[in-house]
Amino acid sequence: MASPEPRPTVLVAIDWYLPAFRAGGPIRSIANLVAALGDDIDFRIVCGDRDLGASEPLPVDLDTWHTVGKALVLYLPKADWTAARWTALLSDIQPDLLYLNSLYSGPFSRLPWKVARAMGTPTTLAPRGMLGPGALAVKPLRKRAWLWVQRLTGGYRDIRWHASTEQEAEEIRAWFPNASIHVALNLPVPFSPMPSDRQAGALRILSVGRIHPIKNYPFGVDVAKSLVQAGVRVEYRIVGPIEDAAEADRIQRQSEAIELELIGPVSPAETADHFGWADLVLVPSFNENFGHAVAEAVACGKPVIVSDQTAWSALEPGHSVRCLPLDLEAWTEAAQALLDLSPEDLIATSEDTHRRCLLGPPHLAAQHALFTP
Repeated sequence: MASPEPRPTVLVAIDWYLPAFRAGGPIRSIANLVAALGDDIDFRIVCGDRDLGASEPLPVDLDTWHTVGKALVLYLPKADWTAARWTALLSDIQPDLLYLNSLYSGPFSRLPWKVARAMGTPTTLAPRGMLGPGALAVKPLRKRAWLWVQRLTGGYRDIRWHASTEQEAEEIRAWFPNASIHVALNLPVPFSPMPSDRQAGALRILSVGRIHPIKNYPFGVDVAKSLVQAGVRVEYRIVGPIEDAAEADRIQRQSEAIELELIGPVSPAETADHFGWADLVLVPSFNENFGHAVAEAVACGKPVIVSDQTAWSALEPGHSVRCLPLDLEAWTEAAQALLDLSPEDLIATSEDTHRRCLLGPPHLAAQHALFTP
């Protein structure tokens, strides 16, 4: 009998990884990837030693490999964020591929890429939405100047790019016209619908993501307030770290007539509980590379409205997901229509969206191809 083919080894570099959770989407992207493909691919993940914005290290032993799900994870203290350590890691592991998950991170993207390029290690970079117009609007002069330098000097000439959507592929080409790009949609959590517990005379609305101007939560507050006019009590819960205190103040100041809760960062298990609580999910972001909150709402069987400035506009989801321009009247009408869906219809269309748009065979094949040397 022929021996089985060895699994390809993929060394993943990312600033934060489980049990960290505050960075949101990138962590969930890698965790979902490992869960789906970890039997076929030997994932070795190298990350920092603390959560986003945390002053204390994670409750793990540092500088030793841990089994986390279907991957091995190494948590590095800051003193080891060096070219010498990345050289040693690449020499010891001899990965078939180095997989980077940030465009701007010094220790977990630019530095390992510099080392890998010198050593001839094949490398793929997932920019995670950092080239989208919304992301580039934050600190635009600094980011655009750096990108122009990379374009002119060929700093990323030898790298392969992972675009989560065709839209992101176009964003990459805008800066790097000759880029080698592989398009593969991010993988979601499994479909696990949560029963509806709608209360008469009350409406529970949820948004999940860091509080930052790019997330556009003031528009979500306006939608919640418009629904009060239907004669119901509206609770609007936002789950995610407060990255911009001024934005949090702005949201709170305009929240009259609704019950607003800013929950702060929570673990993935607690996030699932919040989705179970919700009657409706809003994602009014100015820019999302993928929109994990939409995928999680679909996986939980919850209706969701999402800005048309995300990847979901190109996915043709079922009618439990509405992708709309940021127009208050349109969102209010869509919310009322979604809330009128029967529980049976909601679960059926959510499951169909999950299967077709997120976890069908073509998506898994594209992910496998991403890691094929």
